Amino acid sequence: MHAQTELTDKHIAFVGAGSIAEALIKGLCQTGIASPWRIAVTNRRSRDRLDWLKETYGVRVYPDMRDTVWSADVIILCTKPNDVREALATVAKHASPDALYLSVAAGCTIASIGDAIAAHHPEYQRRALPRVVRAMPNTSCAVLESATAYALGDTCTEADRRMVEAILGAVGSAHPVEEHLLNAVTGLSGSGPAYVYYLVEAMTNAGVDAGLEEQTAFSMVVQTLNGAARMLQSSGQSPAFLRERVTSPGGTTFAAINTLDQHGFSAAVLEAVRSATVRAEQLGMELAEQKL
Repeated sequence: MHAQTELTDKHIAFVGAGSIAEALIKGLCQTGIASPWRIAVTNRRSRDRLDWLKETYGVRVYPDMRDTVWSADVIILCTKPNDVREALATVAKHASPDALYLSVAAGCTIASIGDAIAAHHPEYQRRALPRVVRAMPNTSCAVLESATAYALGDTCTEADRRMVEAILGAVGSAHPVEEHLLNAVTGLSGSGPAYVYYLVEAMTNAGVDAGLEEQTAFSMVVQTLNGAARMLQSSGQSPAFLRERVTSPGGTTFAAINTLDQHGFSAAVLEAVRSATVRAEQLGMELAEQKL
């Protein structure tokens, strides 16, 4: 089934109106995957933020969470992790038992979300647990270029998977993984944009050190990254092959790569991803101890 048809008649509720929520709303509206009038948004703190989203994207906004979720087919949890428990206490009481929950709250497991919903909705005492999906986008969703991984709960259906792919695909690429791998995703692509920005900083500073104007160096670095990314996407070749193709023995690139190797570039990147992954695991355990 074509992605655009998956959400044509579905009502989507956003609980939380931060940057990730806005990116998803922007992607859904700009691509036409979902109709703005079928999208409802609420948040706990700022009515001005809701008014701005309504004016900018044409979505429906409600200060009261109950009005936001009562008719929703899909409920997207975009709150801070520590606010999920409080939000679900209200959401679960007023949402349809047939609603699909999609959470982008870091560290909140599918099981903990499902249990919290079931605890506040008597219908789940007589049926299967709620359908919950957990996703990990990155900040590039703001420009509709996120690399997002998602994990489906055991009670989710094939139709749920297609809806999730349509929603997440509106802000970039969507990749199904097992839930236990989401911490690794956090370490790789969740924190990944920061690694790239750090590389851009370093390359720009190196250009300035070599005598270039800062803006010239910065612009050239960004375009170099854009071009390299396009080559990786369009050539069908591995990064190792493309690197070797431009690394002539004894040449300038050879000297540069050799210096990076001497300073442990690959090992440093590996340890950075591992450190972020371990920290994601720790944060998840800290949140689990609080219990939803």
